[in-house]
Amino acid sequence: MAVSIDVVIPSFRLDERYLLPILKLDVPANVIVNYYIVADNPKVKVPDAVWQQSQLNNVHLIINEHNLGFSKTRNKGIDAGQGDWILLLDDDITPHPNLLEAYAQQINIKPYALGFVGVTNFPPVMNAVTQALHITGVSTHFQRAQREEEMYWSATSNFMLNRGLLASRRFLPELTKSTEDMEFLFRNAFENELKQYQSAPLAIVTHPWWNNGAQQTRRMFLYGQGAGEVARLWPVKLYNFYDFTTTTETLLLLLLISMPLYIVGVPLKYIWYAAGAQIFAEVLTNAYRAFKIEKTFNPAVVWQVTWHKNAMELGRLWDALVNADVKSFARRTDGSFRKPYPQAFRFNRLKIVKMALFVLLFALLSVAVD
Repeated sequence: MAVSIDVVIPSFRLDERYLLPILKLDVPANVIVNYYIVADNPKVKVPDAVWQQSQLNNVHLIINEHNLGFSKTRNKGIDAGQGDWILLLDDDITPHPNLLEAYAQQINIKPYALGFVGVTNFPPVMNAVTQALHITGVSTHFQRAQREEEMYWSATSNFMLNRGLLASRRFLPELTKSTEDMEFLFRNAFENELKQYQSAPLAIVTHPWWNNGAQQTRRMFLYGQGAGEVARLWPVKLYNFYDFTTTTETLLLLLLISMPLYIVGVPLKYIWYAAGAQIFAEVLTNAYRAFKIEKTFNPAVVWQVTWHKNAMELGRLWDALVNADVKSFARRTDGSFRKPYPQAFRFNRLKIVKMALFVLLFALLSVAVD
């Protein structure tokens, strides 16, 4: 019996360098493939080669009359098809030629799976920024299917869903901060009795470095904002827990308590010592992290690790502040979703190193300056 796959590609650019290799993928025997390219740009100029491909019976080009955003655009592509399986691909990936074959093999092995997680590789690191994204796990998250057999969510740059088990669930349009994939995929898993997605380690695509390896401040800030946004939604909120404050949260606390402490007679110099100790502890901990993962003490790499990590943490703090959500302060989400109501204030090696450095540095500043 033939298996039908709908390949859904939301796109703003309609860049033929990326779209044509996807549209010309080898199709396995007994597999029916339909492509749904949804252009979220009413003014887009359709390249001639893409237009020619869209004249084929199985290639459907949909151009939104108005800019709908990522979630609505993907939903539109999902709703346009009727295939048994839905393959979500980004519009700037380059697929391995056997991508569809790899997914078809997984379908034959596990025909009742909730879905399959493919692998999205990045090119080799090219500068301090890309090395920092590797160290912080931003890029390596896309290769989870090579390390884990099953999971509750992953990046949707290369992800297949079982349409029958997906039912009417769709991306939430109000989520626009790059974490809508986590919410959507985990909600789907949760509503399917916490069934997990299966890894497809041979289903591989390559994604270019964002902005050719430029600093990703806005992206990381939005990741943090989006994480805070999603944390308030069911069922993700069942997996929230409180944790030790980040550097940005600690600095905010020190600022807030400085005036009351001054009023009761505590010298403000100790606030400055604590702030300095926190900042130096952050940088030194990231230096340790860079050496542990990449065996480098390169100051540029350490700086980029610190910058990107804190941009994301600031985004989550900003989300709590702009929503006046006091309960979200120092709240995290356990993205593994292993069990609801996870334990609060959990330790790991990096937290221990950072705390020890903070205490040591605060003591040294107090003694040295006084």
